[in-house]
Amino acid sequence: MTSWFGGEPRTFPVNPAGRDLVVGDVHGCFGTLERALAELAFDPARDRLFGVGDLVDRGPCSEAALHWLEGRFTAAARGNHDEMVLNWLEDGRPSPPPAEARWASGIAAVQVPRWIRALDAMPLALTIRTLAGPVGVVHAESPDPEWETALALLRDGGIDAIDVALLGFAAQREERERLRGAPVQGLQAVVHGHEVLESVRTVANRWYIDTGAGFAAANRLTIIEINAAPFRCWTFDVREALAA
Repeated sequence: MTSWFGGEPRTFPVNPAGRDLVVGDVHGCFGTLERALAELAFDPARDRLFGVGDLVDRGPCSEAALHWLEGRFTAAARGNHDEMVLNWLEDGRPSPPPAEARWASGIAAVQVPRWIRALDAMPLALTIRTLAGPVGVVHAESPDPEWETALALLRDGGIDAIDVALLGFAAQREERERLRGAPVQGLQAVVHGHEVLESVRTVANRWYIDTGAGFAAANRLTIIEINAAPFRCWTFDVREALAA
């Protein structure tokens, strides 16, 4: 992976006026996200929208990610699919994109710098302060059980830490479950995507909210309100046709 330099973790202050919503892996299903926000009466003047990453690939409207990154999201953590497209663009598109990112071959040359800026600006992790305590957002897993240490590792650009943030623990299932069983220290909660689940799963203070948008077998999109007490979740069926 070559593009972590722009992925500096970011921290956001308490939102005293509205809601803080975090959406699971969108995977190009921006029509569903638009409908979900309308159903939730999202007010951009008061509410903030964050993402766990993987905005692109699989779904029908990955090209819309540029518009959402430039103006609709407060911030979205970087996912491995965002990273994959960024690396391909930064490398000068020397070959066809990976199969899951065929849509990217349609990016006009004049738009490539905008795409690189937008994807490169996606932080590897977010810290969102709430009245009940800070909430972390990282795509796959926290690279350390202590959040401030995890952030330091990501700021230092450690490849192993970045791989955990983007891809998760490189371990057998039993070991992964053991690592997840302990809470991430220094946070009220941490929100993840990456692993497709039938429904939202909580382990210790870890929330896994990828319910399969862009996957024919699951194909639902989850949004969680993190400055509610307790957290509130909504899951929406994806109605748009998936990419061929």
